Amino acid sequence: MENLQDKAVALHAAGSNCAQSVLCAFSDEIGFDAVQAHRFSTCLGAGLGRRQLLCGAVSGGAMALGAALGNDSGADLAAKERCYGLVAAFVGAIEAEFGCSDCRGLLGVDLNTEEGRAEHQARGLGQAVCNRVIRRSVELVAATISAERGGI
Repeated sequence: MENLQDKAVALHAAGSNCAQSVLCAFSDEIGFDAVQAHRFSTCLGAGLGRRQLLCGAVSGGAMALGAALGNDSGADLAAKERCYGLVAAFVGAIEAEFGCSDCRGLLGVDLNTEEGRAEHQARGLGQAVCNRVIRRSVELVAATISAERGGI
């Protein structure tokens, strides 16, 4: 699990957003194309297009759970419901630990302004906050997948 966390943080340090970092860390273990995953999770960064809604690390974690445990068709309602429950528990665990699951609440700055982005940089929030949420998201997702599949 530590290897997945390190992989996610390394992706973040290399310029990937939080969603990309979490989702793509699981590409080898789950078996999906990391380049495509990186591309389609671009829009989730900074809380969905920098709207600072749901944290990108949480969005990426939910996508990883769906990739590993989601339903293959609309007919498989049981798998869909199981996945909904697992994602709800994951988001709840993040909220219990960090106090919220939205990017703005976690960071405490407005990334839509020059001042907010400068404060984010000056205070090292990418390291201090984002990387903590990325690591914890990866840990929770990996544990969930392992429990459901019997290993990751």
